[in-house]
Amino acid sequence: MGEGKRPFFEPSFNRSIKVQGGDDRLTSDAGFLLLREADHRLGLIESLAGELRDPRQQHLVRYTMPELLRERIYSMALAYQAQDDVDRLAHDPALRMATWNRPGDQVLEERSASQPTQSRLIDVLAADRQNLEAVRGALGDWVERHLRTTSDHAVRRGTIDIDSFPIVVYGDQEGAAYNGYFKEQAYHPLVASFSVAGDYDSTLEGWRLGNGFIHGILRRGNAHTAEGILRFVTNVVQRARCLAYVFDLRLDAGYTSGDVLDFLTRESVRFLGRLKCNAVLERMAAPHLKRPPGRPPKEGYETVIELGLYQAESWEFPQRVILVVVDRPDPKTGQLNLMPDYFFLVTNREEEEMSGEASLAHYRKRGTFEDRLGEFNQLGIRLSSPEFRQNEATFLLALLAFNLSNMLRSELEDSLGGCWDLTRFRNYVLKAGGRVAKHSRRLIVHLAQPVIRFWQRLLDRVTSWRLRPRFPLPRGPTRRAWRQPPRHAHLVEVLRD
Repeated sequence: MGEGKRPFFEPSFNRSIKVQGGDDRLTSDAGFLLLREADHRLGLIESLAGELRDPRQQHLVRYTMPELLRERIYSMALAYQAQDDVDRLAHDPALRMATWNRPGDQVLEERSASQPTQSRLIDVLAADRQNLEAVRGALGDWVERHLRTTSDHAVRRGTIDIDSFPIVVYGDQEGAAYNGYFKEQAYHPLVASFSVAGDYDSTLEGWRLGNGFIHGILRRGNAHTAEGILRFVTNVVQRARCLAYVFDLRLDAGYTSGDVLDFLTRESVRFLGRLKCNAVLERMAAPHLKRPPGRPPKEGYETVIELGLYQAESWEFPQRVILVVVDRPDPKTGQLNLMPDYFFLVTNREEEEMSGEASLAHYRKRGTFEDRLGEFNQLGIRLSSPEFRQNEATFLLALLAFNLSNMLRSELEDSLGGCWDLTRFRNYVLKAGGRVAKHSRRLIVHLAQPVIRFWQRLLDRVTSWRLRPRFPLPRGPTRRAWRQPPRHAHLVEVLRD
């Protein structure tokens, strides 16, 4: 194939090597097809598109709403950061086959939507509040669909982690502001993530599955950590009732305010969080901060002390408080510090239900959730639109992209019994080389050999998924009249300076 073409590169170190170009059926992102298979099995994007209001004149539409959503979400899942990236991906054969909603081999001759069309998609999502809430609601819906692939029951125990983080921006985007804590010009979103039994990396079979973001809001860059937290927690609790029979919230110290703790107590929702220090807590902790006599052990001390019930003046209910004393030697000198470090945990669980040591171990698993936030930032999301709601729409689509790729990552982890960083999973499994060939009205994708073992394991898992009757079955590809691309559409890739 291509023997008659003149090579454009002959390496000087080996004249037998000839590099040719121009084959538009090669892809470096065959993982788009895996994303579409997982999406189709669970009816993810079809269900979301069915909730959206499309103001376009349907008889003039060339790209349907599911096709536009697939193109944008799939490209985000493979870390293509900007809308301009879709102009190049529009000619990628794997993306064309994965996103088009038509059967047959004609999809290979099509091209995907351009950057201006994708910008109009963001406008459609942002202009209608119902559309924006539908995208937000899809977060919990997608996690629930994955969770119920093996059984039409909620899990016995689940945990929800809540935290905020910065998304750095460059420009004059509406709502972006300098954040004094992160020392960046940024947005300051708030997200909630679900995990089975509070363990994202559990070695127990099935416990890795069904974790992901279930709620998220974009906030101004200078928003306080706890701004809007009560309303946020209220929505999270409502979404979580579909995922687990019993669930708890793990909260950072910025969110353990009296109104939040009182709300969770009234709703009989368990919680565990850090508590900000104050004078009363200092007096309660003082008797326990004395070091025992004798030479300290080389690794130092860690002590968990039950302080009993504590009720601040603004609280409606008293809560159990746990003191954690961490007295570690300095890594350079090997000497203990003058005073030990300590912090407080607050929970509405009885000691008989979860001991202080178990509470500390459960809270420390929150560190994996913070790793998830780091992985999400590695997608390189760019919130570059001028209006706030446009950037929120992009932010929510990026959360959906993370959830979709995380579904496949967690299935592979559960199959192999190990832990994979999302970047490693993307580079080793999704960003796979391939060549597309047409034969007898069939499109045959020849994969690079190194990924085949991973794909076989993943497909064994994905093909065993069963969508529960409570969810509508996906329609899949449908035949419709072919529309000529507009005159301004480039049928081949155009490189921009």
